[in-house]
Amino acid sequence: MKRRRAIGVLGGMVGGPLLAPEGAFAELVAWAQRVRASAGQAGGSSHDASQVAPSLLTPPRTRVMAALAEVIIPATDTPGASEAGVTEFVAALVDGWLDDDDRDRFLTGLDTVDPAARDRFGSDFADCAPDEQAALVGDLDAELTRLRDDPDADETRHFFHDVKRFTLTGYFTSEVGLEAVGYRTTFAAFEGCAPLTAAERSP
Repeated sequence: MKRRRAIGVLGGMVGGPLLAPEGAFAELVAWAQRVRASAGQAGGSSHDASQVAPSLLTPPRTRVMAALAEVIIPATDTPGASEAGVTEFVAALVDGWLDDDDRDRFLTGLDTVDPAARDRFGSDFADCAPDEQAALVGDLDAELTRLRDDPDADETRHFFHDVKRFTLTGYFTSEVGLEAVGYRTTFAAFEGCAPLTAAERSP
């Protein structure tokens, strides 16, 4: 049930989460917090680390995903994808929230990025120069555009479609991402005797 819900919620994210109706976006934010919480429970300090299964987003895949996400949402005057914890969010999706077919297609696609970067530039993607990374991402984006324009193709089956929607979802449902766009939300946490902010005191 939760996996199907994940796909449904993420379905329209490539176009930008802020295009969603406010109620739907608030629901998405709440769902994303549950995803993050599930990751925290899986690897929290209350668990024996030796009993925690290693993530399917292995260290090499994590490097690729982090670098791709940072190209998509780089740090400027606002935090980038890395500061928003996008890779950790994607790891949580991969490990517990995606259907097997969606997960396997995404991971198989991630595994093609480093070989492509080495063939073209002689380095893993994360080690490429910024202009080299931008060129590779541009090629992936162009492939999505080609598939989108082909009536017989399905762009949503391309792993980079998932890279983009996961990055956007992870970023714009994170605390730093929400703050960057001025979206006000309340995260599920109890803080006894916490003072109200100026905005909360306003009628």
